[in-house]
Amino acid sequence: NLKYMIERDGKVEPNAYFNDLHYFGNVHLLENNAYLPLGFLAEPELARYPFSSNGSAFEFQNGLFQAATGLEEEVWCRIPGENLTVSYTGLTVTEDNGSGYIKYKDTENKSEVIYSYIAPQDGFACIHLNLPKRNDYYVSINGVELYKETISLPQMIAVDDVTAGDEIEVRVVCKADENSTMTIGAAILNHDVFWEGYEILKESPLELTSFESSYVKGIINCNRDGLLYASIPQNGNWIVEVDGETGEEKLVGECMIGVELTEGKHTVTFRYHNGAFSLGWKISFVSLAGFLLLVQLVYKPDWKAMRK
Repeated sequence: NLKYMIERDGKVEPNAYFNDLHYFGNVHLLENNAYLPLGFLAEPELARYPFSSNGSAFEFQNGLFQAATGLEEEVWCRIPGENLTVSYTGLTVTEDNGSGYIKYKDTENKSEVIYSYIAPQDGFACIHLNLPKRNDYYVSINGVELYKETISLPQMIAVDDVTAGDEIEVRVVCKADENSTMTIGAAILNHDVFWEGYEILKESPLELTSFESSYVKGIINCNRDGLLYASIPQNGNWIVEVDGETGEEKLVGECMIGVELTEGKHTVTFRYHNGAFSLGWKISFVSLAGFLLLVQLVYKPDWKAMRK
């Protein structure tokens, strides 16, 4: 349900996944070419996919994509260790598994670790960073810097379209006296598999007929039995109805709402009902009644004295 993005650094490289619609100064409005709406039909396996799996970020994305689409091919092709060179200055590396993980210590101020990947195929490249320390990092292709960021949270970050043989470089700058680890991986998106999966997921969208903060209604024409995935987080207060009856709800990732549907046309309604609200107004009403009674008892007028 993300149709547009805003790029604020003015560096917009053309690719097959975003259109540069408009810009003002350095701010660009990008349109997502692989947009999926608030609700769409996926495979039932999506509700059973373990979000707590311990694999790498790209392995998780591959499994998620396969569970949602039913395709067997992997959508992310991990750049192997033999295509990676890690070099460093101003620090001591004590562990290096050859696949992107290193443990280091005794850093000098502005010491550097450089990950250099050689793209094994054409495609859209992404990197996954896990930098426990809040370090600056720079990303470049063939020596041309694309951007600089500061981060301490694990994230997947888009690089750009690459061709086989291109060098993708990630340069991490460390502060003095750091003792930590870092893990960086890179992968190429399989263009054909991605678009094949996208065509499957967009085939049966939920067409919204009503949208409010506590009420969502739509119509979906399912081309097969499947799981309607909705980007609505279930906190226990959403009620799902299919054709006027309670739907068979499944949680995706133990969080997002999914409901199993049969082939054909269905009307799906999401209603938000906060049970605590009903309890809250009743408690408030009783409290108000008690307060008014107390006021009446404490400040009750002496009518006899007033008549005199």
